[in-house]
Amino acid sequence: AAPSSTHPAPSSAASSASAAAYASRSSSSGSPSSSSSQSAGEARLRAPALPSSAGNSPPPARPAEAAAAAAGSALLGCPVLVAASAAWLSSCWLRLCPVELALGAASSTARAVCAAAAAAAAAAAAPEEAAADAAAADSASAAPDGDAASGEEAAADGDPAAPAEGGDGLNIKAGLTDEQLVVRCDVLKDSVTWVTFDYINRGLFVRDKLTVATQLCFKVMVDAGTLDAELVRMLSVGEVTVDTGHMGALAEWLPPHIWPRVKALEKVKPVFEKLGDDMQTDSEEWKAWFDDEACEVRPPPGDYKESVTGVRLLLLLRAMRPDRLTSALSKFVGDNLGQQYVLQKPFDMAACFEQSAPATPTFFVLFPGVDPTTWVEALGRKLGMTEESGKFINISMGQGQEQNAIDGLDRLGAEGGWMFLQNVHLMQEWLPKLERQLEIISTSAHPDFRCFISAEPPPLSYWRNMPESLMQSCIKVANEAPADLKSNLIRAWATFSEDVIAESNKPEVFKACLFTLCFYHAIVLGRRRFGQQGWSKKYSFNTGDLTVCANVLMQYINDNETTPWQDLRYIFGEIMYGGHITDWWDRRTNNTYLEVYLRPEILAQMELGPDLKVPDMSTTSYDDAMAFFENSLPEESPPMFGLHPNAEIGYLTSSAESLFATILSLSGTGVADDGGGEGGGSGGVGGMVASLLETMPDNFVLIDIEATAEPLLAEQSAPYVLVAIQECERMNKLLTKMRTSLVELQKGLNGELNMTEAMEHLTEALSINQVPGRNPFHKTSWEALAWPSAKNLTSWNLDLQRRVEQLSVWTTDLVTPRSMWLPGLFNPMAFLTAIMQVTARQTGLALDNMSVETHMTAMFDPNDAEEYPENGMFCHGLFIEGARWATGEEGGDPETVGTTVTQGCLADSFIKELLPQLPVMYLRAVEVEPTWDPQSVGYIRGVADTYECPVYTTTFRGPTYVFLATMKTRQDKTRWVRAGVAIIMQSDD
Repeated sequence: AAPSSTHPAPSSAASSASAAAYASRSSSSGSPSSSSSQSAGEARLRAPALPSSAGNSPPPARPAEAAAAAAGSALLGCPVLVAASAAWLSSCWLRLCPVELALGAASSTARAVCAAAAAAAAAAAAPEEAAADAAAADSASAAPDGDAASGEEAAADGDPAAPAEGGDGLNIKAGLTDEQLVVRCDVLKDSVTWVTFDYINRGLFVRDKLTVATQLCFKVMVDAGTLDAELVRMLSVGEVTVDTGHMGALAEWLPPHIWPRVKALEKVKPVFEKLGDDMQTDSEEWKAWFDDEACEVRPPPGDYKESVTGVRLLLLLRAMRPDRLTSALSKFVGDNLGQQYVLQKPFDMAACFEQSAPATPTFFVLFPGVDPTTWVEALGRKLGMTEESGKFINISMGQGQEQNAIDGLDRLGAEGGWMFLQNVHLMQEWLPKLERQLEIISTSAHPDFRCFISAEPPPLSYWRNMPESLMQSCIKVANEAPADLKSNLIRAWATFSEDVIAESNKPEVFKACLFTLCFYHAIVLGRRRFGQQGWSKKYSFNTGDLTVCANVLMQYINDNETTPWQDLRYIFGEIMYGGHITDWWDRRTNNTYLEVYLRPEILAQMELGPDLKVPDMSTTSYDDAMAFFENSLPEESPPMFGLHPNAEIGYLTSSAESLFATILSLSGTGVADDGGGEGGGSGGVGGMVASLLETMPDNFVLIDIEATAEPLLAEQSAPYVLVAIQECERMNKLLTKMRTSLVELQKGLNGELNMTEAMEHLTEALSINQVPGRNPFHKTSWEALAWPSAKNLTSWNLDLQRRVEQLSVWTTDLVTPRSMWLPGLFNPMAFLTAIMQVTARQTGLALDNMSVETHMTAMFDPNDAEEYPENGMFCHGLFIEGARWATGEEGGDPETVGTTVTQGCLADSFIKELLPQLPVMYLRAVEVEPTWDPQSVGYIRGVADTYECPVYTTTFRGPTYVFLATMKTRQDKTRWVRAGVAIIMQSDD
């Protein structure tokens, strides 16, 4: 990959000069970031010193080693690697900064600079320096790393396969053959790659570690010529094809949305050229592979067993089993770069401190269950930096602490000591002053001065609650606590002790309730990993909520003869944990957990989850409970959270999609910058622009539509007519914006117009098959005028054409379709309001005392709707997540609602059916009953056999909520609440 045009790769001569200058500056100042000769602008962009080895400072370099050591230093002088080491945290903190620059261009440039500097060092080495190197190699042979010393000797004898690294440094010897020099340079490149990645990796969120490792692996392999950039582009984009043909025997088991992805793979010749036909021929074998829980380790059927490996296996999984893709990627990266790139080593505070400097603060990202204060204090005690000695100041930032922080920084900066500023995200207006103060102190800081900073990440990935330049000057540490159920339970139970339990006058009751409370705490924390199906928003539940609830629990048990279960559930669900929750449906889920868990049956060893009962507290001590959590806890699974196993599949699938979406957004065209190919480079974009313009529908002629509508506006069906006109108006705005922006871009690509920033943003979105505007920082946005959607551009465009087709049929004579494709409307709620308005006119009921209820018909084909239903309309095209709709004998006897036959009930999903389609839905306007509970989301019926189901536009849930649907259930509806069952208007495919 070519280096960024903003920071071109330096020439070999320039690299050597930069290396020498940087080495000189580093040796004189002790740290590259502490040089007082840097300007203020350079200081803001300086990078902390990268370690030359894992946590150990390098020994003084001998003359022959100086140039080789300077090669690594030159990387820091290179603006590209400055971006790599200074702006890397943005991939997890801002998520939209150039990690492509940090790990793409930087990797290529760093390797080029390294190779050039190493070659220059080899050419310039003098005979006497070579003799000194030989002596050093002899001394290194006595070190524990005997193999490395032997490698030095072998390299000196002319063995090109011998390791080029010996002792603590890399000795570039005079008179090396070309083969030996290549080996030396390869080792140096591998070392720089690992050191840079290890430095970056320490500050990445867990969710981003595999993303960065994957992108680095792709870049290195493409750069080395061992991986086809076009295959990586296809893998990143996840291509689909429109012309799919018939599925044949595969239709019996293969989900329909997978078939277009399979057919798209046939472009990879010759391996997948006949994939579709071969799958139909060997349908049973492919079904067995598809159904395998770990299909990534099972060879594909037939001849594909030998040919589908490496990246081709990733392509196959991307198309058919994206839920297994993250596991396969970990193996792929480990096999090609090394296991150290995917196996996370424990955080080492001492090693992190060795890499810091007086002018390089250490920044800790705060997570629930993680307190960096203990790490800093423990290391400080070893090094004599304590509060008692006056060498350590710890300030939790808040109103009124600004001056104390400035005074402490000034004193310790001059005298030496450690300053810890916690929770600085609460002081956003003061942060520029802190940044300036640190910049001033860095020019003359005491060698023993260190500054530590901590802050919480912003709620949304693209929010910026910290100055970017401050982040760039820091060593970043993001050491997240394990988020699995077992770790959360152990951490929650460890918050208390046997002494706390002994304070209760009913220790057995308190212990059982505390056990249940800790389990509930672990569940609400662990549910977050299931994405939007877990919680619609991210909530900061923490240990403080648990301890306060435990105190309340103790008081209520001690002060009451019988445990007030309802009071406790209300306090925990509405005040303590509920105080974090802003979404009504999430609040219902939280309260349902408490309703299920916190009840008298826990005193009689009630089952909290599969194979997990509350222990008999009369014979279970505090230590026994801890041992149970550590050794006997059942394996974590979605049913433990009340979720269907499909939730795990959905979570893994969305993780893979998010990984590649991030790679695409950071790399522009996938991986390669060489352009060309479908969807890559300006040529591909030009073809896509022409295709979009060619297939784009014409605008609706509103004058003609309004003329047709004029006589109909006096009839009772007038609300439906108004909805049609409003939909056409919104569609026209979208089509006009699309057409205008595409025509401008086409002219720009042809050289007829100057390329603007908006055109560049549109080019970037089209190149990665993304709907323009999905990136919130782009200036060209189609999404702002469209409907909420998670589809890629190809699927979104097909969706657009289908919407236009429905509107075209509807506006021909403005007769409402017998069954409306509800997801095809910009504003579905307007159609529901029209249903209530029309019904109110027909029945004479008050509109403000009406609501909508839903019933599922026995029809799956909307063409079977031959007449309009009573007091409502039919709609179709809806999906359900977390459950399915049972029909036939399983669904029970049919029932008649008004004049419409309805049938079915909620049932558990089939495995791998994440979004089964619902039958035609009957939307019926009804009068509000006095017993219904009005809430912000609608009227809650409170009937045992009716599940109030939220309806969302997309699987993102949250802000895409539309209305409340009523669904019949034969099982306890708390089952569906915990399972996160919801109706989704459109899939992500």
